[in-house]
Amino acid sequence: MQLNKLAATLAVMGLAAPSLALATNGMIMEGYGPIAAGMGGAAMAYDNGTAALANNPATLGLMAEGSRLDVMLGFVGPDLETSMGMGKSEADAFYMPAIGYVKKQGNLVYGAGIYGQGGMGTEYANGDMAQVGVGRVIFPLAYSVNQRFNIGGSVDLVWGGMDLVADLDPLNPGKEIDFKDDSDFTGATKGYSVAAKLGFTYRLNDVLTVGGVYQTAANLPDFKGDDYRVTGFDMPATLGLGLAWQANERLMIAADIKDVMWGDSMNTVTIYQNDMVVAPFQQDWDDQLVLSLGLAYRFSGAFTGRVGYNYGKNPIPDAYVNYLWPATVEDHYTAGFGYTFDKQSALNFSLSYAPEVAVTADSGMTIDHSQVNWQLMYSHTF
Repeated sequence: MQLNKLAATLAVMGLAAPSLALATNGMIMEGYGPIAAGMGGAAMAYDNGTAALANNPATLGLMAEGSRLDVMLGFVGPDLETSMGMGKSEADAFYMPAIGYVKKQGNLVYGAGIYGQGGMGTEYANGDMAQVGVGRVIFPLAYSVNQRFNIGGSVDLVWGGMDLVADLDPLNPGKEIDFKDDSDFTGATKGYSVAAKLGFTYRLNDVLTVGGVYQTAANLPDFKGDDYRVTGFDMPATLGLGLAWQANERLMIAADIKDVMWGDSMNTVTIYQNDMVVAPFQQDWDDQLVLSLGLAYRFSGAFTGRVGYNYGKNPIPDAYVNYLWPATVEDHYTAGFGYTFDKQSALNFSLSYAPEVAVTADSGMTIDHSQVNWQLMYSHTF
């Protein structure tokens, strides 16, 4: 009965999880789960709860024996303004629910969860808009080889959705693109794929742990719906490596570096209507190195404070940046806290600020983009 209730909960969350948003390291979030996000996204080498499903599944081996259920709500608040008459994007508030359940029994950890991976979203006064969302249903498995070494992996069922309305040429009525649904959580065109992760953690000594993960690309097939077809939209492979240093009983410092391989994923996105090409959007994104730094300080047995910094250079060449999906922010300053109510219940929160980045496209259009994001998670262990 408990498994049936969990499956039903995950199914309901699956309908909502891929909330369409304007994400921050390109099209992926600067951090998954408020524990990691409060520390600049660093998550490779310490226990950060079921957010490990989206970060490094091997860190599940660091958790205490028993079960853990995390329920999370994330908010992405982009502030985006463009020149040449487009003005300010009205798409300034996106919500992303997530849920994860894991159980550690002896040396083995298993579970399931749903996370919105990210996406992009804009909406302008003239009616032009774009929303892209990607979500994952994740099934992790981790194993503690010994007291120092954990391995872990996952199978990820990936889905994406896209809405797009754009008047490509006001003098040519045949150049409009117009497909969207009425949902904030799906797109009029959809595609599905499978990806996987493989990670590890290794405790070098009593205070220093290293960890890493490789995530395969999610080569999404054509998005289809409303007589439209979208090709060339894929999520990248990533390779991450990090460490966590327990400096003393109260202070932990973590650092990650991640290679996000956009160059093999975001090249040319082509829109077809009734199998006729309407528009090719050349992208040619660059690979992106993302640096995450963070520290956590335990002020008391119940309260932990966190701060962090995340940097990922804008992967979009100026020649191809587009007002419809300008995922251009670079710096992120983060903070957060965790509060433990009792042995079974805890609350974690993170806040992230990405200061304005101004980009000028070859067309002459200037795009100014900043963000304020937060994540809130309730955890129950049993």
